[in-house]
Amino acid sequence: MKKYILTTAVWALAFAANAQNELYNNGALVYIGNAAFVKVNGSVTNTGTGADLQNNGSLIVTGNLTNDQVMSAYTGKLVLGGTTTQTVGGASPFLTSDLEINNPAGIALNAGLKVNDTCSFINGMVMAGNATSPLWFTSSGTYTGASDAGHVDGYVVKEGTGNFSYPVGDAAKYQKTDINLASNAAGMRVRYYGADAGSGSFVTTGAEPVALVSYNSREYWDISPLSAASGTVTIFWDGYKDAFANPVGERKVAHKSGADWANEGATATGTSAAGSVTSDTVSSWSPFTMGSTGSVLPLTWIAVSASRDAQGLAAVKWQVSEAGVKGYTIERSADAAMFSSIGSLPGKGDGTNSYAFTDTRPLKGHSYYRIRQTDLDGKYTWSEIISLSGNGAVSLSAYPTLFAATVTVISPIDQQAVLLNGQGIPVLKIRLQRGQNTLRTGALPQGIYILKAESGMPVKLTRQ
Repeated sequence: MKKYILTTAVWALAFAANAQNELYNNGALVYIGNAAFVKVNGSVTNTGTGADLQNNGSLIVTGNLTNDQVMSAYTGKLVLGGTTTQTVGGASPFLTSDLEINNPAGIALNAGLKVNDTCSFINGMVMAGNATSPLWFTSSGTYTGASDAGHVDGYVVKEGTGNFSYPVGDAAKYQKTDINLASNAAGMRVRYYGADAGSGSFVTTGAEPVALVSYNSREYWDISPLSAASGTVTIFWDGYKDAFANPVGERKVAHKSGADWANEGATATGTSAAGSVTSDTVSSWSPFTMGSTGSVLPLTWIAVSASRDAQGLAAVKWQVSEAGVKGYTIERSADAAMFSSIGSLPGKGDGTNSYAFTDTRPLKGHSYYRIRQTDLDGKYTWSEIISLSGNGAVSLSAYPTLFAATVTVISPIDQQAVLLNGQGIPVLKIRLQRGQNTLRTGALPQGIYILKAESGMPVKLTRQ
């Protein structure tokens, strides 16, 4: 068997294979010593057929990483430092002592990536949308640097007991949750969703026998053990999808079990703008979010839509769960930036209500709609922005089309999208949620780009 032993030097490798830079190991022992730094300006493939990659130093990869080797030891440091989206795949999880994420275009996990010591979020998202391919921390694993610009958009697994802040969020925001486990047989898996976990009955069978009267339908954390576990859950609010004015003392951890929402307690701290609430001990797991025991959260947007009727008029509809709402103002825009009022409707009273408004003088081309809701006390919020094409289709759109650091993307559905450069090469993969999404593009060079998704026509963008 061939052996490649790298001990003290700094190596930069670029092996030509099919016109691409790649380190392809199909049967050698590749040993990286304690003081060695190996940078591969391209992809790394470890076939697992007689191959053995032993990294005791630092392996820096700018392309994709494919691992078919059944690894048994957590050693060395793996740096994923490309400039276009990198994927981690293969038949077996890649094990590393330390991990550094430093790719503004993001890392897509198609296989497990396990960390025994420290994961450093320098820049870029880890996209782990498959529950079988999470970012995995052992019982001693931890992380630094999680932020809006660097976290996991998808699943995270943590082994062991004690408190751990899961570095999860969506494509735009870091939205952690803390779990303090007294027992954890095989690992706890967590993912954040900026969506509704589903309505249900409010029951008195939770850790606190006081029924909730409402829950936050804008976001939840899917928390599930790989085997038996028990502990507490801390839910945070920061104004992202939880901007409610109800008293902090009414806020509880809401836990959905089957068709029921239970109150898991306990005492909340902070202000209505930012704070947290920690549950009592729980041993059954499923979606969790913030709930309220004293008042219906002022407004929950259940659905917002726009379509053309048979006469070509624009029909704007929305459904809400509301309390203390004075009325609604319908606003329209040609560019999703400057909106003007085109009508209003009074509130129907507390409860779940549906509304409809017809724009009798719609714009001929592409148009955008949003609803402004005003409470009895004068406070107001807006719905998501809905995009409507000239032919009536709710389509993909983005603005500004001449951008610098960020682009707002409006998607009619949850879907996958890709940003292509002027040569048609993918430079960024994105998981879009229904409604508004923030696309961070500061690391892209100047030029023309095309945003393509599963639905809607491609959108042309220009980086200035």
